[in-house]
Amino acid sequence: MMKLLAINGSPRKTRNTAAILQSMVEGAIEAGAEATLVPLAGLRFRGCVSCFSCKLLNGPSYGRCALRDDLAPILDMAHEADVIVLGSPFYFSEESSLLRACEERLWFQYSRYDTENVTLSPAKKACALVYTMNIPEEAMPQYLLKGAVSSFNRAVMERIFSCPCELFFCCDTLQFEDYAKYDNRIFDPAHKLERHRNVFPKDRERARELGRKLVS
Repeated sequence: MMKLLAINGSPRKTRNTAAILQSMVEGAIEAGAEATLVPLAGLRFRGCVSCFSCKLLNGPSYGRCALRDDLAPILDMAHEADVIVLGSPFYFSEESSLLRACEERLWFQYSRYDTENVTLSPAKKACALVYTMNIPEEAMPQYLLKGAVSSFNRAVMERIFSCPCELFFCCDTLQFEDYAKYDNRIFDPAHKLERHRNVFPKDRERARELGRKLVS
């Protein structure tokens, strides 16, 4: 049975990113796969510490991260998964610090210092990157860093896991249940609520379809 692992890099466990990833998990299960959604929020871990244990030839951790903290079991799950999905909101046009720390350790353990870009990943893995954000789709060209980050991360995923990496963008998301309670002079609360009611469900259905596709 195919195994899909979705990792939520949002500090919020139940909001936009989580909902999109949950729909992807549901789609994978509908297609007959085993699928799990894991939040990084609340875990105690850090990014790569450059100990190079994963690069030590004949060492006990060659090809695997040697740090043993709350992220270690998730990296073990990723090692066994057939499909890996990473999700995060864009903060200042980049992924969250939670997901970035996870990416450092997930990616570096499989990377090699050679000219052939040979990966230490145990097998090819289908993969996807999910990004949620406040801006509308039509504003994306104005935020060049968002495009650069997503393109770079996609290239890294494809190099390490030897499979095409899907990019999924969910735009113009709802930040607050009640915008009147927060300092907000940019977003139109009525528009945000209407979009969340009418468009976000379609985003979730797109995610469900992608989940089915990834495990097919």
